[in-house]
Amino acid sequence: MTAKIKLKYTRALQRWSEFSADEKIITVCVICLFLPYFLIAVPGLFAVFRALLTPAIRHRMTAVSSSGYIYAALPIFLFPALVFRNWFGLFGGLVLWLILVFMLYLFTVMRVRFYNNIIDLMLILSVFAVLVALVSKWIFNCFGIAFFHFLFDPNGKLLYSVPSGSALTGNLLLDSTRTASVFWNPNYYGYMIELFVIIALYRFEKRHSPWYLVILFANLGGILLCDCRTAWAALGAALLFYVVHYKHNVKWVIVTMLLTVIVVIIILLVPMFSGRLASNIINYDVDKRSKIWGDAIHWIRHQPVFGYGMNAYYKICIDSHFKLRWHSHNMILNTMLDFGVVGLAYFSAMIGRIVKVLNKPQFCVIYSQIRSLIMVAGLATLIHGVTDVPILSVQTSLGLIFIISGCSVERNERVFKRLNNFCEIYEKP
Repeated sequence: MTAKIKLKYTRALQRWSEFSADEKIITVCVICLFLPYFLIAVPGLFAVFRALLTPAIRHRMTAVSSSGYIYAALPIFLFPALVFRNWFGLFGGLVLWLILVFMLYLFTVMRVRFYNNIIDLMLILSVFAVLVALVSKWIFNCFGIAFFHFLFDPNGKLLYSVPSGSALTGNLLLDSTRTASVFWNPNYYGYMIELFVIIALYRFEKRHSPWYLVILFANLGGILLCDCRTAWAALGAALLFYVVHYKHNVKWVIVTMLLTVIVVIIILLVPMFSGRLASNIINYDVDKRSKIWGDAIHWIRHQPVFGYGMNAYYKICIDSHFKLRWHSHNMILNTMLDFGVVGLAYFSAMIGRIVKVLNKPQFCVIYSQIRSLIMVAGLATLIHGVTDVPILSVQTSLGLIFIISGCSVERNERVFKRLNNFCEIYEKP
């Protein structure tokens, strides 16, 4: 066992030494996804500014077909915030644009081997996130110390106490069983687990290693710890779509249905999970969502074209003395409130460009598994986005972007092969 671990460690060091500077920077960014959320800013900003200020990298980025499309998006993100003096939204819009530039930078680097290395690293670190979730839950149950950011308002005031062992006080669910692990809140952790499970399934299909199944089921345990009901539905629907649309295999459908039945039984019979399914809690959540959506639609009607700038719902709540909430709890409504119809059209066109690349005949044939990974992850995101905005966090948005960057592997492999052929011809005597 020791010899095997030493061999794997040696191979990992050798692989790291073979990475280019760009690949090493991206690897550090992936690791920082699993650290406190603000630490991703350091390597992320370094990567973006290095890409923009280095002529060779900037030239590679310009060669990507969607580069001008991303560069031109800055006014869409900043103009509404300037008009409505939404200074927090102005900063958020700039961050969003930098994230898209980072995605463009990824598109110039990602090749198949490196792509698989990156998502393997994400899976390994997801186990670390599960361990943090277990420890944080144990600490809360033993000492009553919660590590949940959403228990505090933006000014640092405690919204409500969470005594250990309680289930419900009034209409407020006391999250004695929920954990955010290393992410901003349990709902974002639930969304990241969706991505981890889908990635683990993709890698198991490719390599058939039982370790990927171990990671998959470990993360399914994590999705129970964070207790994000939307993540249950989104992941279940995405996996069902995967086995029906891509596998065309009755055995896969049966296995998926059996797993679903087992999970439902666990949720219904174990008190720590079934507590959130009580009728009064569901009614409270439905009423809360309905009011949030109604307010968002009302405000969208007053500014439907350009919106109010990033984090508009939070800004309007402050100005109108409403109860503070960060977003509209629906991706389409949130996009329209932030950037109007123009912003919704922009992101729809961006999704269309990615789907167009994925549907190219050559991509479908050679990289069909990467295509299915991106499509299933995208479907899970859209389903989760019906009642939440899972990609509003920097960690969650970058997690999805690392998966989406697989759409560039066909182009990069083709360019790399062309350069190799040119070098071989040039070096011949």
